[in-house]
Amino acid sequence: MRFLSQIILFTLFLHLITSCKEESTNSESTNGKVIATINNAYLYENDLNQLSPTGITKKDSITFAKKTIENWTTETLFYNEALEKLNKEEMDVDKAVEDYKKQLINYIYQTKLIEANLDTNVSKAEIEDYYNNNKENFILVDNIVKVNYFKIPLKAAGLEKIKRLLNATTEKDKQQLNSLCSQFAENYFTNDSTWLYTEDLKKEIPMLRQREDINLTKGRAIELNDDFYYYYLKIKDEKLRNTLSPVNFEIQNIKVIIVNNRKTQLIQQYKKQLLETAMKEKRVVIK
Repeated sequence: MRFLSQIILFTLFLHLITSCKEESTNSESTNGKVIATINNAYLYENDLNQLSPTGITKKDSITFAKKTIENWTTETLFYNEALEKLNKEEMDVDKAVEDYKKQLINYIYQTKLIEANLDTNVSKAEIEDYYNNNKENFILVDNIVKVNYFKIPLKAAGLEKIKRLLNATTEKDKQQLNSLCSQFAENYFTNDSTWLYTEDLKKEIPMLRQREDINLTKGRAIELNDDFYYYYLKIKDEKLRNTLSPVNFEIQNIKVIIVNNRKTQLIQQYKKQLLETAMKEKRVVIK
């Protein structure tokens, strides 16, 4: 990401420099009228049109034009001063340009190789193996909980039926509860295997943050009302910060880590084979 940011910033810088056009090479007749000038640098109407986003209002277009002109004049003045203050050696950017070009081309090719050859399937066994060998990297920074959660408008027609089914144990009652919730609940969550951040739950129910007497401890059932909604929580399990995070809470993180490791290994192996082949064919000479 740092490399890409450097490339983007460098590209923008080049764009600003090349927008300072010489009158001798870009006449007003071919580029529209001159919008701004600084010494021998010119910003033309066509330059402005090419940069302007499509589909914006007239007011936004005027605002964008003013900002673009301001940016162009500021960067051009800064560039002109740089030309005056830097010595010849400091302004020799050819090698830097070539290095950026080489890195960018390598990055593009690397991306194509990864897309064509990378296996992104990660098995359950791989996830568990990585987790067991790297448990020190999976310490919780916040509390997490497993919950059954329901948020139902007080005026909902099915509210009382839902309340009667909240502690459903039979498959038939659970199906009926889900059916009613899909019709009347503002939000609900019944996945017993999924962990949620406690803070995310408090954002969903602000009263949990306001009421310090409410503890989200395992086995507790909580009923709350505000002016518009009825809330029900059943805490199925909890894990506290600074303790080991459960493996099923880290599945996506572990998948990303494993796939990223594969990317690195794939490119390193490819480059190694490339070097070995080239040396074998005597295309590489190291003196």
